[in-house]
Amino acid sequence: MSAIFKKLKKMEKNFGKHLIIDAHKIKEQKLKNLQAIKNLLEELPKRFDMNPLGKAVVKKISTDYYPDWGISGFIMLYESHISIHTWPEEKYMAMDIYSCKNFSDKEIIKYLKKYFGCEIMKTKTITRG
Repeated sequence: MSAIFKKLKKMEKNFGKHLIIDAHKIKEQKLKNLQAIKNLLEELPKRFDMNPLGKAVVKKISTDYYPDWGISGFIMLYESHISIHTWPEEKYMAMDIYSCKNFSDKEIIKYLKKYFGCEIMKTKTITRG
């Protein structure tokens, strides 16, 4: 193998896939349910062959000014992480799934559309590296 070919091959290496999700028109109650969000974060890795490093951390976010800001959650994976942020009053959630292990973004999108019952979901998949 020539030195140039080896160098080109090395440049092709990627460091994972990053799925970015913006979902709109979700029922407010679904986005307020702390336990459901935690269950989702713990279910996704199992369902899509990823390996959690521990339990999901999920917190209700509130301030004096905005007492029901939403929920933020995170689960660390051996392969990287999954995070979610909800805005119940806006009927919106943002989610990131990043893994150095390949995964089917189409299957995850299909699952999340059904789970949230959202009318609008914008997604973007980026190859990192």
